[in-house]
Amino acid sequence: MFQKLLVNVDEDKDQVEMLEKAIRLAGSDGRLELFCCVYQPILSGAEVFNEEAGKRSRHAYMVQCEGQLDHLAERIRIDQARVGTDIAWDEKRAHAVLQKCERFGADLLVYPVSTQPVLLHHLLAPEDWQVLRQCAVPLLLSRNKRWPEHPRIAVAIDPFHARNEPASLDTKLLNLALGLAQALEAELHVLHTYATLPESAIFDEHEITDYASLQDKVAAEHNRRMKDLMAPWSDQPGAPEVHLLEGELHQLVPKFCKEQAVDLLIIGNVSRGALERLLLGSSAERILDKVSCDLMVVKPD
Repeated sequence: MFQKLLVNVDEDKDQVEMLEKAIRLAGSDGRLELFCCVYQPILSGAEVFNEEAGKRSRHAYMVQCEGQLDHLAERIRIDQARVGTDIAWDEKRAHAVLQKCERFGADLLVYPVSTQPVLLHHLLAPEDWQVLRQCAVPLLLSRNKRWPEHPRIAVAIDPFHARNEPASLDTKLLNLALGLAQALEAELHVLHTYATLPESAIFDEHEITDYASLQDKVAAEHNRRMKDLMAPWSDQPGAPEVHLLEGELHQLVPKFCKEQAVDLLIIGNVSRGALERLLLGSSAERILDKVSCDLMVVKPD
């Protein structure tokens, strides 16, 4: 499915589950590059007092980490010619990962995501968020969970593009989801959430008297657009199950994923301005803290 996968490895954690996912996504001919960015403030500070000793200590530490990465690569049960390793010393780890992703020419970044309290996660703006916002290629944010033999995949789309988002993104998401479902022998669900106008926000007395009819018209229009969007795939074998959910995306999608035991959620991510991101955040950012499954984030071409 993917040809060049960059797998960001945390030096302090055993991430066998994440590597197993990367292997499955690489298929029979994809290439894996295991990358680890390390940095120890104590070793960097030692160079201030003795530059040569500090450099030796840093080199020894990197050799140790490189050995661990090579050992991890040897445990991967695929042709070793398809597995590479690389290590970097950089205090700005997210920046180093994104640079490596560009140099390697990756078409997927597999990245372990930390689990923190929601408020703390936003206040500290950890590296997870920087990678999420700036990664140009599809990004798999991997939790510490294995995928079953036949995983469940859900993809969230929006055929209305109310925010001038590229219409091609939905097609890109659907093609990716269908390809993954076939490669992983997975069960696929397509989600679309929509919010109808609350009765309290309607000021036209004529509209208020026919509020139920107005709601039905909104629902019918969303249903029509979803049918039009899904038409090219509706007659294919193993066509995905389509769900229309009334309500807010960041509330309903996590609930759906929990109830349906979804293993992987695929969602689009469109760049926002700084103020808009501060006030609202992107759909991916608002969902990440609320789902316990893996999240694959895709940007427009």
